Amino acid sequence: MVVTDGYDATNDSWPVTIDTEVRIESNPHNRIAVPSEKQASFILDLNGSNRPPGITLVNMYVDANGADSAFRVQNARFCNFVGCLAENASECGYLVLDHDHPPNSNRFFYCDAHSNQGDGFFIDDRAHSTTFVGCRAVGNDGRGVWSQNNYASSWIGGGLERNGDQGAYIDGSEVFTLSEAYIEGNAQNTSDQVLFAKAQTATLAETYINGYDAPETNGVRFLESNNCSLRNIEYRDLSGLVVNDDSLNTDLHRDSHFSLDSTPFLVADTGEQTRNYGVLEPTDLSEVTGRYEGERGINNGTTGPFGLAIWNGSAWVSMLNGIAI
Repeated sequence: MVVTDGYDATNDSWPVTIDTEVRIESNPHNRIAVPSEKQASFILDLNGSNRPPGITLVNMYVDANGADSAFRVQNARFCNFVGCLAENASECGYLVLDHDHPPNSNRFFYCDAHSNQGDGFFIDDRAHSTTFVGCRAVGNDGRGVWSQNNYASSWIGGGLERNGDQGAYIDGSEVFTLSEAYIEGNAQNTSDQVLFAKAQTATLAETYINGYDAPETNGVRFLESNNCSLRNIEYRDLSGLVVNDDSLNTDLHRDSHFSLDSTPFLVADTGEQTRNYGVLEPTDLSEVTGRYEGERGINNGTTGPFGLAIWNGSAWVSMLNGIAI
């Protein structure tokens, strides 16, 4: 199906609901405006096969015109969005929602979300394995991307810029990867460019973070999260790169990061069992239970000698003198 002209609000039904595998393509300069005072424009509600191919949208430019969203994906699996643009929604540009059945394995390639009153991209509960490649969220009033309580999703490349709240908010999601991204000038209304809150085994890596016109913000905050990782970040114009706030087992990979100015690396660490390349950072190991035999940690000297120790299954053993701490 090829869309060559805008929809006629008088004669065409709205919203557009799709319930079969189909490819819809438009000229990239063909702007489709949602009729005023309507709800979501495209609703992709796929109740057919749970195997590919799914719905593919190519070069769809949707002006939500105050509707709650430009693109809404419900139930759908294996959908592909390529070169699509969503703007002027009252809520979010793209909504990937759990409605009766969890949507998963949906992919967005080089899609943009601009000037929406809420978030650019919102990934709902159980919208597992959602992938964004080369996408951009710019100038939205809310967050660039908000991932809520889903599994194995990722944002790769692209940009998160000048959004009112966080560039990325990883909220309760597990095994989320944010990598190779350009993050700049977000958090006009909050304190952090990127926030991992109650996240599990999430990773931020190979990314550039610039406070730009929000220089008093932090690069990334880990809040009440577990087993998260931060690697290979270049950063500048921030209060500091990282805040580790009541999080467990955060691995900071300290020497993998590079500051382009005088921005400090660590603002605050109130977490437990903070790590560097898997090794527990200096702490009183007598208060810590190892996770597995052979785990390594650095004792801070409060109890026993300062230095490297190894968990033998029941106690930490100092590498300096072989005595249990």
